[in-house]
Amino acid sequence: MPLARSNALALIAVALVAGCSHLPSGGLRDALDALSPDAAVARVPLDLPPAPRPAVRAGDTYIYGAASVRRVAAVSPGALTWTTTDGQNFRTGRDFFTPLLEQTRPDQRLTSTLSGQPGALWPLSVGRTVSFGESRTTRLTAIDREVTTQLRWECAVIDTRVSQVPAGDFETYHVGCKAWRSGFFLPLQTITWDYAPSLGHYVRRTWFEGGRPRQAVLAAALPAPLATAPRIAATLERLRQMQQP
Repeated sequence: MPLARSNALALIAVALVAGCSHLPSGGLRDALDALSPDAAVARVPLDLPPAPRPAVRAGDTYIYGAASVRRVAAVSPGALTWTTTDGQNFRTGRDFFTPLLEQTRPDQRLTSTLSGQPGALWPLSVGRTVSFGESRTTRLTAIDREVTTQLRWECAVIDTRVSQVPAGDFETYHVGCKAWRSGFFLPLQTITWDYAPSLGHYVRRTWFEGGRPRQAVLAAALPAPLATAPRIAATLERLRQMQQP
């Protein structure tokens, strides 16, 4: 096989695997810095009422680690637009457990279309499940190549637990999703979330990257009316000081 063709196929394979990690565009270094494997989880049964889909407002802001800021820039009936620390943006569905709908990186652009009713997982309650499809197109700008992948997602509300993260201790629903591709007997990706109904957002997300587990935990949450630029800057400074020895 010619070297150029071999390299192109290798890049495509990497893109398919990397696309399953669902890291947001922009702020990638910050997202990696936000990973905290030491945050605790207390797997205790909780008597939580079913959790309805939350109301999201433009301006709602979430900080992971000491530097990764994700802010809701716009809300539409079917999608949310987010901005990251460095000012780039990406689009997601209204449900935290669905994959990215649109993302642009320096070397690739990803767009996805969902089929089915992922929102049927709401209201969250232990044992509830949902399955939906994703048609994902990844354009590799470096080699001017486009790859389309068909995936099937299976999500379940696994249990309830107390998640202890820098932002506090939260009673959460633990939700897990797996992405399957036809012809593969193992899932291409497994992602879990600890969703806090009191916050209307997840406080922990785990996934695999580079062959090892990763997790991002919430350090601060600012509702839209409080998420002013000075307030965000003050929160980041406080978080940085807390991390200093």
